[in-house]
Amino acid sequence: MCNIAGYVGERDAAPILIEMIKEQEGFNGGFYTGIATLHEGKIYYAKLTGDTDRLLALTEAAKLPGSIGVIHSRTKSGGGDEWAHPFLAFRDGVPFCAYVANGNAGCYRNRQAEYNEMSQQLFEEGYPLPSRIQIDPPAYTQLKDGTSVHMSDVMCQLIARQLKSEADYATAMANAFCEMPGEIVGLLLSLDTPDRITYSRFNMPMSVAFAAHGAYLASSPLAFPADAGEHSILPANSGGYVLCDRFTAIPMKTPPKPVAPLTPEIRIKAYHAVKKALEQQEMIYADVSREVIKPLFESDGPCPVAALTYETLLALKTQGLLKERLDTIEGAFPDLTAPKVKLWI
Repeated sequence: MCNIAGYVGERDAAPILIEMIKEQEGFNGGFYTGIATLHEGKIYYAKLTGDTDRLLALTEAAKLPGSIGVIHSRTKSGGGDEWAHPFLAFRDGVPFCAYVANGNAGCYRNRQAEYNEMSQQLFEEGYPLPSRIQIDPPAYTQLKDGTSVHMSDVMCQLIARQLKSEADYATAMANAFCEMPGEIVGLLLSLDTPDRITYSRFNMPMSVAFAAHGAYLASSPLAFPADAGEHSILPANSGGYVLCDRFTAIPMKTPPKPVAPLTPEIRIKAYHAVKKALEQQEMIYADVSREVIKPLFESDGPCPVAALTYETLLALKTQGLLKERLDTIEGAFPDLTAPKVKLWI
């Protein structure tokens, strides 16, 4: 799982995005980082292996122009700079879409052979798949020549292919998600929709909140600035648009699997379970999510584990109970570091 932020509004997007991702990357990112903005008919982007501080030191990320953009910070899972988000779709050799995602194959891992075939077909059709590398051991989707391709790169190209026959971006993105489902959420910038961010969500978290000057998006509501209003979690198994003053949510017509609901009962159980666990020991986000939250769901299908984890941590922080310490661990490679937040009560 990874962390994402988005902004669309009246202000420069890059500084806002950078601050929001720095608030999140210690939970489940910091190994690969990338940003994309849109301005005057062009997509600007920067990405690399490392955390946000390294991105700022080695690229012009903080100066990317535009009042709409997305940013991403990834977990450790192989590859070099080309495996950082965003992934790009091209038209006449020019990027026209930038895509970021959070999640993994999850309960759809048994469809890996099918996804490998999809990747091979896209490659043979001429889609560039710029994340294609030789990696040992092989990871994610694989082509016949033994190279590996990042799953989100494949999804970006699937969306581009859908757009050849479907003019509506939200529908095209939802169709691509249903074509290659995973336990994921994704955000898309496009030259064709310069006033909005397109999203699709199965079960991974994505919240939206509004200020007077625009809309914020984030994997965790803990990342929202002080002027953000009350946040909402974008609905599961849906797609739509986020504009500066509103969002739309359209249920997917044929979602592959239902997502377990976030009921009041499970929210209460999560609060007490996490509070008790953090009173007893320090934990990192991944352990809270996996060891405390996930067992609360009885479903074998996709569950909003990450969304509930962040919601519970936010409740504890709002009450002044949650304590945090930012540590540093080894990054994607031995010469790099990554931030890691330790949590306790």
